[in-house]
Amino acid sequence: MAAPPVHGAAHRKSSPGDRPNRAGGNRPHLPLLPDDVIHYIFSFLPIKDAVRTSVLSKRWRSTWTTTTNLVFDGFRLRFRDPLSLYFPYLVDSVLRQCTSPTVKKFHLTNFKYRRRYAPKLNLWLQFALGRRVEDLRLWLSDEPWIEYKLPPFLYCSSWLVRLEVNWCRFWSNETIRWPCLKFLSIEDAALGEDMLRRIFRGSPVLESLKLRRCYRVRNIIIDSTSVKDLVLIGSKKSHSYVDKIWAPHLLSLTLSGLWTWCTHMFRLDDISSLVEAKLAFSIRTSLFDDKRERCDWLKELIEKLCGVPTITIGVWCLKVHAQ
Repeated sequence: MAAPPVHGAAHRKSSPGDRPNRAGGNRPHLPLLPDDVIHYIFSFLPIKDAVRTSVLSKRWRSTWTTTTNLVFDGFRLRFRDPLSLYFPYLVDSVLRQCTSPTVKKFHLTNFKYRRRYAPKLNLWLQFALGRRVEDLRLWLSDEPWIEYKLPPFLYCSSWLVRLEVNWCRFWSNETIRWPCLKFLSIEDAALGEDMLRRIFRGSPVLESLKLRRCYRVRNIIIDSTSVKDLVLIGSKKSHSYVDKIWAPHLLSLTLSGLWTWCTHMFRLDDISSLVEAKLAFSIRTSLFDDKRERCDWLKELIEKLCGVPTITIGVWCLKVHAQ
């Protein structure tokens, strides 16, 4: 029996440029993709790969210049590669051609920082903040030991929601105003109690704080009612000791990393609101350390968490607790 006719269907002859897909139909042409789909694709690409899409079609030649996600990663260029010298010029070139009035994400990672690059970094950050960046990541290379001084204008941003920095130096006398900041990660930086207080005071909606290998932090005092999550990653360096953690409104606490044993290891003070704790750290010891002292300290730490509903205990803590 013949199939009934289909009325109202459009027919056209196939052209040599049509390429059948695996199902036998025609593939959609890249130039026909809407801008929001193209920008969604760009959000998963480093800016270097986004620029390369300009060869796909005439329309895509300038589409990348309107992207709102700028991700610069110098990972492949940092190991004594002469091309690493051109990385700053790559960033300059991209920013000159960027036409988007807003930038949602600005990531600069694995950049081998030198003091002579400070003016460039300042300009790049001014570019990002001037376009109301929401997600800012500044991860600098850790060789040699050179810290980038965060510029004063960075401490006042009405649009930042997420901020991640490492190997950066904070100005001790700057007023902080981050009214929309919800996530803050600081790594390999000198922090004092006064700096932490000003961060909490100037970030009224901050929810999550991550401190990794930060030094000069003796007491972590969190009186903010908005901060609910604290991740503290230690370091084997002797100047990264923490004496006390006081956070009565905290809901989640993670302690991890490698620490060096000392007689004044950190104590948990008021953590009365805690509902989740993760003890995933290990402590480097020597033959001269007192094992009984370590066991007593860990026992006291775990007893402080006895009312917490969910506790995850790592391998090192289990081994010491079993002794």
